Amino acid sequence: MKEERNLPEPAEKKKSILSKIPDGVKVEFFRWWFVGAICFFIAWGTNLGKNDPFDLIFVLALVISLGHIFIFNPIVYGMFDIKRNGKIVNKKINERHIWEGALLKTFDFFMCLVVSILVYATYECINRLIIHFGNMSSTTVPFPVEPFGYATLFLVFYLIISFIVNKIILLCSYIQRKRVEKKNLKEEES
Repeated sequence: MKEERNLPEPAEKKKSILSKIPDGVKVEFFRWWFVGAICFFIAWGTNLGKNDPFDLIFVLALVISLGHIFIFNPIVYGMFDIKRNGKIVNKKINERHIWEGALLKTFDFFMCLVVSILVYATYECINRLIIHFGNMSSTTVPFPVEPFGYATLFLVFYLIISFIVNKIILLCSYIQRKRVEKKNLKEEES
């Protein structure tokens, strides 16, 4: 007679630590790692920014936005359930028009450019404060651009701007919905 095994039901299986982490946290950690890797290869692997820091800012923004468009977003939208304003938007990505996709890709580039400028300004402010309070010479750079700091600052500014943009979109859709309801109410009264 075969020995009967007491296998747990699928619902009874213990969840691993990684499965308990929300998808949004995993996505942002992946974004942090991705931006840090790009900063490592561009900022440390090239001579950009030695003469003109805007070269480095522009190239980092361009490479990060291209990386978001062609590498990061396809992987993330394929692996995780991305929620915005409480709704999963994975299917919406594949259902949008060409002009919407082009507009969002252009917006992503400008957002990465603005975030890169904010990160550079933060580095500049931190360095000037350290030089001022440390009585150092103005030719030294006490806190140079490095992948961990750049990725952390990039992620903070990116999340803040994304939060503001999503709230503006939510507010605009709320205003539009109220306008339509008001218009329908006037038509019913007539």
